[in-house]
Amino acid sequence: LKPVRPERVDTPTASEIRIAGEHFEYLKQMLDRDRLILAGRTEGAEFGIVIFESENLTTATAVMTHDPAIIQGVMSGEIFPYRLAFWRRH
Repeated sequence: LKPVRPERVDTPTASEIRIAGEHFEYLKQMLDRDRLILAGRTEGAEFGIVIFESENLTTATAVMTHDPAIIQGVMSGEIFPYRLAFWRRH
């Protein structure tokens, strides 16, 4: 995810603050449904990464396009299908 207006990080509008809260709640719902693996952003907030489980690219696209921040034009997103090879098991 990338902010459409990079200045939003330092000078968010009231609307952007509200939408960021909706985005956060959307991600929390994904976590509660055990779909979200991880989400976060770079320290400078240049972009964020959301990794989640999906059955296929169509479903992944639907998850992304239903994010309130995408719907309301505060963030843009791109999907990169990913296959896990190694991970820490503890």
